Amino acid sequence: MNTKSLLLAAVVAAVGAVSGSAQVTSQNIVGYVRLSLTKGFNLIGNQLNNGNNSIGTVLNAPEGTTVYKFTGGKYVANSFVDGAWDDAAMKLSPGEGFFVNVTAATTITLIGEVSLSNSVNIAQGYNLVSVPLPLAGSLTDAAAGGFPAKEGDNVFQWTGSGFSAKSFVDGAWEPSAPTLKVGEGFFVQGAARTYTRNFSVN
Repeated sequence: MNTKSLLLAAVVAAVGAVSGSAQVTSQNIVGYVRLSLTKGFNLIGNQLNNGNNSIGTVLNAPEGTTVYKFTGGKYVANSFVDGAWDDAAMKLSPGEGFFVNVTAATTITLIGEVSLSNSVNIAQGYNLVSVPLPLAGSLTDAAAGGFPAKEGDNVFQWTGSGFSAKSFVDGAWEPSAPTLKVGEGFFVQGAARTYTRNFSVN
């Protein structure tokens, strides 16, 4: 399902719920992101809010899956073995990116609420993040990424076997602006800032 279809379905569902009960109004937009993963390492991100966003709530992972979260300049591994995560308290919040290593090609579904207001803290150095909304497009596009690039930034996208890099130099991305898919995680290296990405159905 492409991004426009996903958001349209969510909006139609929200409008239908409101019209069916005129006394109840809600801005909650519930949706899902279905991702096809290849065997081995996949770099994805959480773009939906699902309660406490614990790993077991966010991911419906198959047996043998290992997640690698980048924290404090190093990877922290968490494996799904015998029907349980080694660290069930690990959080995967909207706007976080992470590697998922699966033993065979599979499809996973992330379900949750499209948050209307999101802030992702970018520390100086390397950060593994995602656009905190299920939107695809150029990172510079206000409708899709809206990322506040700074001079000297580097973005690294996973190709399946390595990284492709793009740099923000003299006020522009070289060789071109990074284009992201729904559910994609990426590394950004640069100065500290807050990445704020809001969404409105109005």
